[in-house]
Amino acid sequence: MADFLSDVTSIALAKCLDGIGLRHRVLADNIANVETPGFRRSDVSFEEQLRGALDQGDSQTAIRRVKSIEPRVQLDETSPVGPNGNNVSIDKEMAELTKNDLRYETLVQLMTLKASMIKSAINEGKR
Repeated sequence: MADFLSDVTSIALAKCLDGIGLRHRVLADNIANVETPGFRRSDVSFEEQLRGALDQGDSQTAIRRVKSIEPRVQLDETSPVGPNGNNVSIDKEMAELTKNDLRYETLVQLMTLKASMIKSAINEGKR
């Protein structure tokens, strides 16, 4: 049973949920500080690391690489800064929050589907 839960797909989905959860907290912090003078928005990056980990080697190598990925919070130095030194755009943050929420919902559906497939395989094996 452990193999069903520790395959590369399950581990990658769990790592994505970690990154998306962190991104949600960072976006909420950005929104909370939309009017704070001098505040600089942040974002979370992990997708490129995940893509690279999944593209190279066999599944055991991919599992090790995916497990080692740590989502990183990065300061956004590219967004335009307003007169108060703040670079948070509420419109951009709300759009990013919506995208992040959709990603989360999709990942949860994928994990639910994977669990139902495992359950179905177990039930069929009992017959």
